[in-house]
Amino acid sequence: MHAIGKFLIDAIVVMFFVGMAGSAVVIVISFVEDFRELFGSDESTPEHEGPPPSTHERSAAYSYSPGREPLHPSMPMSQSTRW
Repeated sequence: MHAIGKFLIDAIVVMFFVGMAGSAVVIVISFVEDFRELFGSDESTPEHEGPPPSTHERSAAYSYSPGREPLHPSMPMSQSTRW
């Protein structure tokens, strides 16, 4: 029973130090990224690819549903789905 307890204690100590080392790595990476963001150049940021879509383009992208019925029974389907 003593051997099992000693093994568990040793395993927990090892896991503690592995966790501490992992936390140290995360802190170093965060510090480097924050340092670059505050004092570095903006080379890593993606370029803007034009103006944002207009309100009409955004609403048209979400409001289309295939197989939608015409707005009026006498209106052909091709006219009812035109934007």
